[in-house]
Amino acid sequence: MLAPLNAHELRCISSLRAHPLLANIAALSWDNLLDLLLQRRYLSLSIVNVYECVIDALESDAIKATVRQILHEEYPRNTRGMPLASHRELLFRDLQHLGASRECILTTSEAAETHQVRLASMQALHSCLGQPHSDLALIAFLRFWAEVLVSVEYECLWPRLSERLAHGPAAEGVRSEFFYYHMIHDRRQSDIGAGQLLGGLTHSQELARHMAELISCDEALQIAISQVEQAWQLKDRFYRQFLPLLAPSQHLGCEQ
Repeated sequence: MLAPLNAHELRCISSLRAHPLLANIAALSWDNLLDLLLQRRYLSLSIVNVYECVIDALESDAIKATVRQILHEEYPRNTRGMPLASHRELLFRDLQHLGASRECILTTSEAAETHQVRLASMQALHSCLGQPHSDLALIAFLRFWAEVLVSVEYECLWPRLSERLAHGPAAEGVRSEFFYYHMIHDRRQSDIGAGQLLGGLTHSQELARHMAELISCDEALQIAISQVEQAWQLKDRFYRQFLPLLAPSQHLGCEQ
């Protein structure tokens, strides 16, 4: 039952990795890369609103609890319950360590296409309301847009980011507090319906467990596939706005 969905997810992941922009990320100048990351920050800042929208729209209390738990990780606390730096703050720090000034981060305007992608992402959630299998539609889009593809995006960007950021407890240089963490903890570790508890679950796997329980007929399966496709199309659209930054030969070569 779940094989077509898993196959479609893998195709979308492969397509994003082969995106004309992401496959040629090494060709971007450092200034152009920072411009991309500053626009990407607007999608990151919308994550909380996306999660809150899904929580409000879900009917299942069990799924709400999972989504709420993931959202609360955006605002971590130490073992004594004291607030730590939020993920928004960690992103800000990573961008500064990559070379963006505080003023630049705060004053860079959202591009028109970035704004449209962000609005279309919220509209994709709103379109789930009142539809058959609405809970499945909501978490299928949420999982792929906000978790699975985010990990893929940062995986593609990491070879460039690692020029100025390091990872690991014994890393030399400035350690990434945002990009590397999300690349690891959001990733798709296994097929839907085949998650392993050993070693803990990523956010993608936690949501996938609920999806597997909700897909009991072909109609539900097709809804999940369509939500995955929609999430991928939005990410593809976001990165296509940066294609003019590539040299024409690189742009055309990846389009073939």
